[in-house]
Amino acid sequence: MVLKVISWHNKFMNKTFEKQEILNELYNLVLDRNIRDWERQCLLHTKVQLENQGRLADELAKLEATLRPLALRYNLTPKVADFYQKISSNNLFGRGVGGIL
Repeated sequence: MVLKVISWHNKFMNKTFEKQEILNELYNLVLDRNIRDWERQCLLHTKVQLENQGRLADELAKLEATLRPLALRYNLTPKVADFYQKISSNNLFGRGVGGIL
């Protein structure tokens, strides 16, 4: 029984840590002067949704879908392109969706 509780706690803490990492990265991107206003609005919307208890996978999937047209045309700013690559290639969305850039 104790092992199950520890296992659940570790799983929960990893998800919380991952969400906090993403929030920190979003925060830094929003403050970056070298991204476009449209990118900033998209990132800020996702950040607010996550802070308001949005599910990490759902919110990142929405952000990935929003950024995808620009990513396909190689028209994202470099830092947002790196972030897009990170969220699209971490197996959140299954086969065939990530790795566009």
